[in-house]
Amino acid sequence: MFKGKAALVTGAGSGIGAMAAQRLAAEGASVAVVDINRDGAEAITARIKAAGGTAIALSANIASAEENERAFAAAEEAFGGLDMAFLNAGVLQSYVPFDQVTEEVFDRVMSVNLKGAFFGMQQAQKRLRPGGAAVLTASAASFLGFADAAAYAASKHGVLGLVKSAAREFARRDLRVNAICPGAVNTPLVGAAPSLDLQPVETLQPPEYRGRLDPQLIAEVALFLLGPASSGINGQAQLVDAALLSAFPD
Repeated sequence: MFKGKAALVTGAGSGIGAMAAQRLAAEGASVAVVDINRDGAEAITARIKAAGGTAIALSANIASAEENERAFAAAEEAFGGLDMAFLNAGVLQSYVPFDQVTEEVFDRVMSVNLKGAFFGMQQAQKRLRPGGAAVLTASAASFLGFADAAAYAASKHGVLGLVKSAAREFARRDLRVNAICPGAVNTPLVGAAPSLDLQPVETLQPPEYRGRLDPQLIAEVALFLLGPASSGINGQAQLVDAALLSAFPD
């Protein structure tokens, strides 16, 4: 699906980003595997190359505008241009009541999840080739409050605000930008360590109702939003939550 295309994926050293980077490569894309953890980025790059794909590993702290620019520029130079950006990197916060969220925690979560998204979107809007697309990882917490993770929920609400606000400027360059909003996912961020091995799409198992999802299920939706089949979708947010927010009470 992406033969001859080039993609950049942040937070690609583990979890959702790692699965998306491998899937993009399996579909023919050259992939810049970006992570603050250089070893993680190198490991996923090695897996892609071992499977016959093309990838480079880059280390970047997405909370820095300069490091975002450096990563995009390096990927652009390596591949002769960029077509897709999956801005997936983010952090959680320790679960505490609202009045116990410290300034340090609030600033860190906002710097990575919101400022990092903003800086990445600016680079994507500037550098992606016409016809390209960007996808951001938001959260089911983008749609409702999170009593014990207020900073996280606020940051992810903000990501949707950025995506909706940027849609016009992306469209003016024949680009699209959308958000994917996962529910509970088995990733290292929540202490899970699922296999990094890709599964054939037709063998992926659906999660239980309101249950945890495999990271590849999120990656598959990200690929759809990055690809030509979703060319009519811009400035939108797609929940992938196993019906977590479908009804209350359960």
